[in-house]
Amino acid sequence: METIPGTSSAQSESSQYSWAFRSHPGCKRTDNEDFVGAYAPAEPDERGSLFVVCDGMGGHEAGEVASKLAVETLVENWVGHTGGNSHQVLRAAVRSANSMVFSASLDAATRGMGTTLTSLAIVGGEAIVGHVGDSRCYRVRAGQCEQLTADHSRVGEMLRMRLITPEQAKNHPARSQLSRSLGGEPAVQVDIVRNPIVPKDSFVLCCDGVWDLVSMREIAQATAKGAIDGAEEIIAMALDRGAHDNVTVVVVVMSADIPMPDLTENKSRFGFLKRAADSLLGR
Repeated sequence: METIPGTSSAQSESSQYSWAFRSHPGCKRTDNEDFVGAYAPAEPDERGSLFVVCDGMGGHEAGEVASKLAVETLVENWVGHTGGNSHQVLRAAVRSANSMVFSASLDAATRGMGTTLTSLAIVGGEAIVGHVGDSRCYRVRAGQCEQLTADHSRVGEMLRMRLITPEQAKNHPARSQLSRSLGGEPAVQVDIVRNPIVPKDSFVLCCDGVWDLVSMREIAQATAKGAIDGAEEIIAMALDRGAHDNVTVVVVVMSADIPMPDLTENKSRFGFLKRAADSLLGR
């Protein structure tokens, strides 16, 4: 894939999983308003791991501000928590991110900004998704891809009410209108989805620029090649199809033998946080 300003990537692995992200401004835009963050310990610890994708809205500067602020707040709250049920901690962290974005959106320079947020926490043998907006989280198991999140959009609501068909949804004029996002109101409803993990499961977080162009079947086929190759292939497919929007994906592939965290030891850890639009890898 061509490397240009606004393109970014990273990857790593632990004893529990391997993961990678890839992001690109797309074929029509020069700016990237997506932002990616992760807390990915080298060994599982009592907090668990966290991955997040945010797709900012509100114009060049405002969209970047919203997505960056949401990711930073979420990861900071997750890393800083000292106890409690993980799904409750994740819900509270997303709400804190919403409060920060909402407060910042009151400034004249960033008025009206907002962002989607889709996050994945891996804690022991459980995958916990915290979600607001129309970015998505998929799970690939035994070659089958399943969408774990619901799109918080007008079209998504009409689909759930069976007012339109999936084919009609593809070209519906309201397809980009969100019914829920971070920053629009002082409080936000957060979807929490909890699933037990099976060895070799894969999880994919992506913005709408990706899922609009890459099918679930293609995502399943790509992730079968591993986290790094899977992320690269998904972005390449979106770019080959003209990617009119920013395209960002995070792929997490669980190991065949998932070790449970040893909470009796203080495991070494590292944190990762990077704006997908900020710089080239290695700069």
